[in-house]
Amino acid sequence: MDESGFPPESVHTQRVIGCWRSKVQHKQGSANHENVTVLVTICTDGTVLKPTIIFKGKNLQRGWGENNISQASFTCSPNGWIDGKLALKWMIDDFDAQTCKKAGGQLHCLFLDGHSSHYIPELLQYAIDHCIVILGYPPHCTYALQGLDVVCFARMKQAWCDTIDTFEAQHNCGSNKKDFAGVFGSAFLKAFTPDTVKAAFKRQAFIHLILQ
Repeated sequence: MDESGFPPESVHTQRVIGCWRSKVQHKQGSANHENVTVLVTICTDGTVLKPTIIFKGKNLQRGWGENNISQASFTCSPNGWIDGKLALKWMIDDFDAQTCKKAGGQLHCLFLDGHSSHYIPELLQYAIDHCIVILGYPPHCTYALQGLDVVCFARMKQAWCDTIDTFEAQHNCGSNKKDFAGVFGSAFLKAFTPDTVKAAFKRQAFIHLILQ
């Protein structure tokens, strides 16, 4: 599992076409510059779990889940980041709920980065009680060892840029929280294909040695 932030509007350089007499050209955008955090988990069989989207806010609004084509789960936190409480909720409601049947009562392994929120006592105890082995990546090594970061999110970022550009061209503005699920879902389904997921694990050859 890994998390990544997604901006609500395009952040790369764009060309704006307008009247040749105007020295300055304008393109309407969004006033919302809050990144939205998304948790994604991939499996060695080429599948990907339903993503978890974390909005910044005190309370989750119903409209934020519209057009949920990726079947994501939604939550929120004051700063829009994962914390220990959300990590435990994710472990129970998302990870274990979607992998326990596949594991068939056997041990199943979860690789995490070193973020402190992933290792609160309640989460670790839940993992012990439910046959989940948690392995943490060495500090400062996820850029080289974690296939999600190196392979999957690289493709996801490109798909996100393409999708958000298309959205802005169609609506003449950036996306907001109400639009996010649909825009993200479209990019997610394009990026996280079985071939991409398997390529990520090929990059992580050491994992297969550990699992053996």
